[in-house]
Amino acid sequence: MTITRRALGANVLGATALTILAAPALQAQTAWPRRPVRVLVGFAPGGFSDLVARALSEQLTTALGQPFVVENRSGASGTLATDFVAKAPADGNILLFGHSTPNAVAAALFSNLPYDPLRDMTPIAQVAVHPHLLVVPAGSPYATTAALIAAARAAPGTIPFASSGVGSVHHIACSMLAKNAGVEFLHVPYRGSAPAMADLIAGRVAFTIDGVSAVAPQIADGKLKPLAAGTLARIARFPDLTTLQEQGYGEIDAMSWVGLFGPPGLPPEIVAASIRGVDQAMQSPAMLRLLADGGSIAANRRGDEFRAFIALEIERYKAVLGDGKITLD
Repeated sequence: MTITRRALGANVLGATALTILAAPALQAQTAWPRRPVRVLVGFAPGGFSDLVARALSEQLTTALGQPFVVENRSGASGTLATDFVAKAPADGNILLFGHSTPNAVAAALFSNLPYDPLRDMTPIAQVAVHPHLLVVPAGSPYATTAALIAAARAAPGTIPFASSGVGSVHHIACSMLAKNAGVEFLHVPYRGSAPAMADLIAGRVAFTIDGVSAVAPQIADGKLKPLAAGTLARIARFPDLTTLQEQGYGEIDAMSWVGLFGPPGLPPEIVAASIRGVDQAMQSPAMLRLLADGGSIAANRRGDEFRAFIALEIERYKAVLGDGKITLD
C-alpha cells in the first residue's frame, strides 16, 4: 500500500492534534503530587496503624512518583493527628492514615471532640480491618478468662489492663468485658499499641485486648498467651481459640480498621489519584503479605462508600457508648 505525502501529513497532524487534546487530561492525572506528601499517623511507631501506614506509603511512593513520608503524631487516642489534618489545607500535601478510634469511635465517646469525623475529613480509601484477641503475659497466673474475671471480682478496680488510649478499641473492648462480666478493671492508657505491648510483656499490666498483628508474634515467641478471640467469629489465624461470646461474656466484637483520609474539601482529582494509588498498592505482594501475616483483612471501600460506612460505624458506637460521655484531655 502506498502512503502519499499528503496522507502522511494528515496522519501526523491528526496525531499531533490528538496529543494536544489529550495533554490536559494527562496533566490532570499527573498534576498531583508535585512534592512529598506527609502522611500523619495518630499513634506511636511500631503499632498496627504505623506498620500498615509505612507499608502503604512505600507503595504510594512507587505508584505516584513522589515520597509519601509517615509522621507519627501520637496522643489523645489518635485525635491529635486527626484534628491536625482536619485543619490542614486541602492541597493533598498532608493526608491522614486514620483509624477507627479517632475517625469513628471518638464521635460517640468524647464530648469536646474538636472536629467532626464526617464533616471535617475526606474519606479516601479503607485499607484493612483487624481482629483483636484477649491476651495475658506468658507468666500470668490467669490461665483462662474465667480466672481473670474471678480475680477482678475478688479485688475490684485493681487488675490493670493496657490500651492504646482512652476511647481506643482496646479500651472499649476491655470495658465491655468488665461490664458484661459484672466486674471492674483498672484502665492504664498508653500513647499507642507498641508501648502498651511492652508493658504487658513485662508484666506491668495484667491483660489487654489487642490486634492480631501486635500479639501474634509475641504469642509465637512465648511472651504472651491468648485467652479468647475478641470478635464474634473465631479468628482464622487462631481457629481453636474460642470467642468471648462462646465463653459466656456477651456480644463483644473488637475489630479495628484503618484507611486513608484527607482534609475537608480535598479536590476530587486528588481523591481519584489517591484511590488509584491505593488500589495499585493493594496489589503488591509485600502489602498483602504484611496484612496476612498480621491477621488483617484487606478492605475495598473507597470514597463515598467509605464515608457511608463511617457514618454507620459512628451510629453503632453511639448506640453502645452513648454520645459524648468523656472529656478529651
